Amino acid sequence: MKKYFIIALLVIVGLTVAYLTFVIAAIKIIIGSILLGVAAIALLAVWIMWKIDD
Repeated sequence: MKKYFIIALLVIVGLTVAYLTFVIAAIKIIIGSILLGVAAIALLAVWIMWKIDD
């Protein structure tokens, strides 16, 4: 019985680590997407200002 308990505990720990890894990666992707959008808008604003100057 103890062997099955240890195996179940290891499986639960493994699934928890995999889930947390996925959640952290998803959060990083969301933050990266937001920052990429901000950078694109800033680049567009600089390009428009540069075009207006001519």
